[in-house]
Amino acid sequence: MPDSDRTDKSSYAPFILVDRGKHKSLILTDRDMIAKAHVFEERKAEGWIGSGYDWTSIAQVLLTEQLPDLQSNISFDPEAGMFSAGGARPALERLATVMLAAFESDEILRDLLSRAELD
Repeated sequence: MPDSDRTDKSSYAPFILVDRGKHKSLILTDRDMIAKAHVFEERKAEGWIGSGYDWTSIAQVLLTEQLPDLQSNISFDPEAGMFSAGGARPALERLATVMLAAFESDEILRDLLSRAELD
């Protein structure tokens, strides 16, 4: 039923907020991750490659530092080629906002990487 699909592909682009009834997730695909490959390349010697696992590490720093009230409300299911976080839509919207800020700013992304732990 089309009414149950409230997926938002534009508000947090390149992140997609998938909302299909019971299934809600925030995703970033490898097609879009490539735009930040240069930042991860700077830390390649440490093991960063810009994968979905690496973006999960960034999200975990953001949850710890900026959204601690959401830590128990967000789950992660990354793959090498995709970042994926699940939870209630309001929690995912808040996560999407801070993830987008990190994506849009190489300076913020570099700062987060300096504190993130490889998965």
